[in-house]
Amino acid sequence: MRDEQRKNAKKLLAAILPRVMKDNGWEARLEMHSIFPDWEKVVDETTATYAQPLKIVKETLWIEVENSAWMQQFQYQKIMLLKTINGHLKNSKIKDIRFVLPHESRKAKVEEPKLKFVAPPRDEVEKFEEQSSFIEDEASREALVRLWYLSKACRRE
Repeated sequence: MRDEQRKNAKKLLAAILPRVMKDNGWEARLEMHSIFPDWEKVVDETTATYAQPLKIVKETLWIEVENSAWMQQFQYQKIMLLKTINGHLKNSKIKDIRFVLPHESRKAKVEEPKLKFVAPPRDEVEKFEEQSSFIEDEASREALVRLWYLSKACRRE
């Protein structure tokens, strides 16, 4: 008996839900938000790489762009981008697009690789100094030795 009640409840919900969504305007809003997971399919590769949809407020799509140079470029392409996005939608339309730069808290924090200083063995240093002794200009020879030394001593962790 319980299984039959569940089946009837599911059928009733399946019949009512589309109507409730349409009557409350949720259908159009849901469709508008479908561009978020489909962003790479909706826009071209360059746009998808340097811009991401952030939110939709009152039929205005807010797009977060990588930097101010891309913001300017997308501003020039705004009408074409609006047509492309609206071409993806059937029952709703985006009326405007706003471009914003990433907020500091959302920026990906890129950590610089940490360097570890490990002095090369003294005999290797002496060997390189001997090999570079043919360079007559003392400043050039010392600069070369310092460069070699640092290239051997600095290691990424």
